[in-house]
Amino acid sequence: MSRTPLLMIIDENGPFRQELQAMLTAARMAVVADCGYGIEAATLAEETRPDVILAAVDEPVSRAIQTIEAVRTILPGTPVIAYAGAADFGLVRQVMHAGARDLLVRPLKPADVTGAVELALNGTLAGEASSVPVDTHPAGSIITVFGAKGGVGKTTIATNLAASIAKNTDSSVLIIDLDTRFGDVAIMLDVEPRVTVAQVAPGAAKFDRETFKSLLIRHESGVYVLPSPKHPTEWRGVDVEEVKELARFAARMFDYVILDTPGAYNEVVASALEVATQVLMVTSVDVASIKDTSFVLDVLEGQKFPPERLMLVVNHPNGANTIGSSEIGQLLLRPIFWEIPHALEMTLASQVGVPVVLAKPRSRAAANFAALAAQITGKAIAPRSESKNLLRRLIPAGSGN
Repeated sequence: MSRTPLLMIIDENGPFRQELQAMLTAARMAVVADCGYGIEAATLAEETRPDVILAAVDEPVSRAIQTIEAVRTILPGTPVIAYAGAADFGLVRQVMHAGARDLLVRPLKPADVTGAVELALNGTLAGEASSVPVDTHPAGSIITVFGAKGGVGKTTIATNLAASIAKNTDSSVLIIDLDTRFGDVAIMLDVEPRVTVAQVAPGAAKFDRETFKSLLIRHESGVYVLPSPKHPTEWRGVDVEEVKELARFAARMFDYVILDTPGAYNEVVASALEVATQVLMVTSVDVASIKDTSFVLDVLEGQKFPPERLMLVVNHPNGANTIGSSEIGQLLLRPIFWEIPHALEMTLASQVGVPVVLAKPRSRAAANFAALAAQITGKAIAPRSESKNLLRRLIPAGSGN
């Protein structure tokens, strides 16, 4: 080899990534990037343009396979060498179908790894694959949860959706609290803020990934959290362009970035809508909420907001159903994308800072959010068993499923 080959390592096991990097360095190969599965891998592959990618295939195997497919889409000419704990016929088929060139079996031996890398490089130099990258600008989905008025359950929906996606689809999720008045994400998830959006947004463009992640809170569900400031006055130093830059930067690290917004249309909401891949427009069944939602929909239509990105969600925060969902759809001249029924256990879970999808995973409310997560991610979700430890935190304990 005329120059030092540049390698990238994709593995959820951080300590093993370091061991493998040391092995490759000893063999005079340079590791230019290392990370776990998901959109961050595709982003780093696009940014660093390695000569060869080494990718672990561990549980969840489907996520490993999806990651290999993603980096192969971004860099179709870059060979991928996979490695796993075993190499049964079914796994070999999956790995090769995803686009990997080789599958090594652990424990990895230096000679086997360097030999596979050299063989892959020789094949690439000989013209076995195109070296022209696909300009797809990989990024995760940005889901903005918005309601035209307060009290419609936006934060409950945002936190439960985030927890359900993280818990049930093995995807990386970040929830950012952009409520400029009463940000309650940290309270709903029972976490203590370390830094807030107001502190992070102005420097988002300058952060490296590891520094940014170290500032976030990791919830027990697997969701990363960036809370809002405790005092609304702290938002005065945040520019809306910084908010958009923060969301886009986060989307290059996380599969899903969920933006919780205030119950009023302002500049921060406008920026959250602009960067969104999908917007969950939440309305409750009361007349005031429907009226305000209709007004905002008219405003967005006047601004030529893409209607295909707007998903109308009807939430039933209490048992009073004076207006049916079908009537709401007719009034707003839009189809209902999703309906969240009233559930007592959801109220009880919120009161103790536990998403209902964790506190009562077999309840109808949790099933509803799991189905919503599946609809948004396109991934089937298997039912989960209840966590008795979390159930003990609900009072009264026998409030029903």
